[in-house]
Formats: sequence, C-alpha cells, structure tokens
Amino acid sequence: MNPCHVCEKPTKNKCSNCNQVSYCSVQHQKQDWKTHKPSCHPFKIAHNEQLGRHLVATRTIKPYEIVLKEAPLVRGPAQISAPVCLGCLNGIEAEDHIECEQCGWPLCGPECKSLDEHKAECSLTKDRGQKVNVQEFGGPHPLYTCLSTVRCLLIGETSPEKASKFQELESLESTRRGSNQWKADLVSIGQFIPKFFKTQKFSEEEIMKAVGALQINGHEVPTTDPSHVAVFYTASFTENSCLPNLAKSFNKNGHCILWAPREIKKNAHLSICYSDAVWGTADRQRHLMQTKLFRCACERCVDVTELDTFYSAIKCEDRQCGGLMLPTKTDDWNGNWRCRECHKQVQKHYVERILERAGKDIQSMEKTVENGLKYLKHYEKWLPPQHFHISEIKILLVQLLAKDQKELMVIADDKLLLKLNYARELVELYEKLTPCEVRTLGTLCFELHSAIAEQTRRVALETSLSPKDRLEESLYYVEKCVNYLQYESDIFIEGHMLKQAKINRDALRMVIRI
Repeated sequence: MNPCHVCEKPTKNKCSNCNQVSYCSVQHQKQDWKTHKPSCHPFKIAHNEQLGRHLVATRTIKPYEIVLKEAPLVRGPAQISAPVCLGCLNGIEAEDHIECEQCGWPLCGPECKSLDEHKAECSLTKDRGQKVNVQEFGGPHPLYTCLSTVRCLLIGETSPEKASKFQELESLESTRRGSNQWKADLVSIGQFIPKFFKTQKFSEEEIMKAVGALQINGHEVPTTDPSHVAVFYTASFTENSCLPNLAKSFNKNGHCILWAPREIKKNAHLSICYSDAVWGTADRQRHLMQTKLFRCACERCVDVTELDTFYSAIKCEDRQCGGLMLPTKTDDWNGNWRCRECHKQVQKHYVERILERAGKDIQSMEKTVENGLKYLKHYEKWLPPQHFHISEIKILLVQLLAKDQKELMVIADDKLLLKLNYARELVELYEKLTPCEVRTLGTLCFELHSAIAEQTRRVALETSLSPKDRLEESLYYVEKCVNYLQYESDIFIEGHMLKQAKINRDALRMVIRI
C-alpha cells in the first residue's frame, strides 16, 4: 500500500504509465495530471557507484512506444563548424546573410535576430565593445569553436530555469584534464573566450567544465544543415550500449525522441549508443575512449564475434584454411589476431594494412554500381561477407541498383535479384547487430519491399501463378519500414520515405484483400 499522491489515503493503485505515483481514485489522478504529466515516464532515475545516474524501466515498455520526448537545455554550433546563422543554426553564404546590428554575428534573416538562442553571444559581444566581423564562409571558422560553450556558460542568464539542470550534468573535468583534447580545448576555448570577448566573467575552471559537460553530454542533431550540438537533461542519463534498447529520433524542432523498437522488460536499464553502432568494435572503442573517456563493456563489445556475425573479422592469412581471424583477447583489439580454425596468429599491423586500405578505397571510390561490385570482388579475398566494410558497400549497392521506381521497372533481372538478396541479407544482419539503427533498417526494409514487389510484378506477367505470398512478403517489409521510420520528421529523407511507405502499404493491403 502506498499513499495517494493527492490525499495520502493508502491505496494499491498506481499510475499505469510510470508505475511510480499512487492514486486512490481516477478523480484524484485526473486532478493531479497537470502536475504529474511532466515527470510521468515509464522509467525512474536510479544511481549506483559504478554507473552514476541511469534510467531503469518501471514497467514493461511495449514495442514502438515513446519513452521520452525532451527539448534541449542548450544548443549551438558544433565545435568544428563553418559560419552558421546563430538564430536557426543553419548554414549561411557570404552573399546571403545579414549581420546582427547589435553584435555583428551573421544571421540568415531578420526573423532569426530576436530568437532566444542568440541572446548569449550577442550580450557578451556587446559588452566586448566591438562587433564581430566574419569574412570567411567557405569552411570551419575558429570563432565558432567557442560559441556553444559560451551559451552553456551564460545559461543562468538566458534560461535560469534550465541552469540548475545543466550544472547537474557530468563534465569529467578531472579525467579530461591534461589529455591532448583538453589541452587543445584550453587554447581554442578556455583561453580564447576571456581574450576575445574581453571578459573576466568566467574562470578557466568554469570554462573547461562547461566544455567537458558539452562534449560528454552533447548530441549531434541533424535537423539543421550542418548538424548542430545539443544537450538534453534526462536523455543524458541513458547508459551507453553498442546493442542498445532505445532508438533516438528528432522532430523538426530539434527535440529528442527516445523510443523502443522492441519490448523492454521492467527493471531493464535504458540505453542508447554513444558511438556509431554500424562501426566495427575497434572503431567504436577508439571513438568512445577519445570522446567519452571510457571503454565499453556491453554485450556486443565483450564478444569478439559480435553476436556470431563476425562483423569485424578478417579471413585467415592461409588461403587454404577458410577460417576467420579475430583478436586473441576480447578486450585487446590492438594485439595479435588468431584464426579460429587453424589457430595461425598474425600481428596487428597485418590486420591494420588490410583494413586501412579497404577503408581508403571506399573513401576514394566513385560511387557507382560497377565500382561497388569490383570492390566486393577484390576484397572477398580478405574480408568475410558480413564485414563492416563489405556491408557498407552492399548498402550502397542496394540504394544504387534502381534509385527510383522508374529505374526499378527496367533494371535487368540479375541486378534486381542482387538488390533483393543484398537487402534481405543486410536487414537480417542489422536487426541482429544494430536493432536500434532505425533509419538504416527502415531504408533497407523499404528497398527490400520495393524489390520484392517488382519481382512479383514480373513473375505475374509471365505466369498464371498467384503472387499473393510474395505480395504478403512485400507488405511485411513495408510495414516494418513504417514501424522503423514512424518518428522521422518530413525534413529528413527518411520522413519522405515514410510517407511513400504508408501509401505502398495501404495499396498492398487493398490488393491482397481483393
């Protein structure tokens, strides 16, 4: 029995959404809803020594359920950024912008001049006594390196209600101090802000703590072009996992949406991937150590086979063997590698030469179907079919082999079959390995649905066989696409794909019913 949140009368009834607050009656629950709504989530913020603050599900979360919608505490330009409008954060051109009449910072138009986002650097620049004069627009500009930090430092003045929450966030200042990144940030931000803005408002420690909080808790938000960085309060308490249980989407306002592509059991810890889940383990570990200062020990990272996908493996140096090579130690991707069949060992530099060359060839390659197929043929000597470099090229080919419906209707049968097989293989791989990479999965499901539908059309023209089974398979994948992309805004390509997927889904349902 728990006390009713309104009258304190003992009751067994709890809010069905958060499972944390008790009410003795529906009337009292409705009465308290306005107060309770902002904190009514299917999780609680827990704490322990190892993880610090983290989120724990307070009930079973259903597939596709939204777990959290949250506006940012602060947002601003990425640390490496070309000049952007400091109102809307979209890119601007030398010949197509205005200057704020008070501070000189470039803006895309008068409507962005009064936006709250711009208040921090505008007031600090006015106090400087000299307007900013940005002349170069063609690439990363050093003045923009410090701007998001300035917004964090002045959050108490621009958004007092958010300041206390920002101060709660971890900066890992003691861990970062003395590292190469910290030293670079000290020069480009910590020492630059007082000198450029001619201010003594902030100590070096305050500035570097804000830099740390921004880097540790910042999310890349792709709702602007280029992407900007934003800090979210509650979302910052999600744990990292390279096999997470939450997908992350953004609405057109840049608000974060965390949702569950699969069921999450009660008491499970809620997680997102702080790195890029489609990378191999060595690259993810390196990125996490550089940017978040920790080594991941999630289920995927402690398994060198990456859930038996051998996503990072290479083929045995002995061509007669046919086995796959992986690190000899699960926690050391920089040591020797050993074949799982013949036990032959190679040093790390042998592996690095293969992977470095394979990666550079992808970067320099003109992205055509012919070149993609040549790449697969060449690197099949060293890399297994599900290796991350091979999978990257297969994703490219799935998208290049008939880029729209017109091309799909005339593509050769063998190329259509290739598109279909690669798409099916990739969906199976990434649903196992990266189940929360919803944009990738949604796109692949749409491509697979389209290929199956086109192949069915061709079969139906040539035979009298009923295509119903194949149409149902096409419907199955387009419904998956809709599920994966349902929270994608129409400002993204995936949002437009979602609209077309819904049209295709409804048409297929009608055809199958007939």
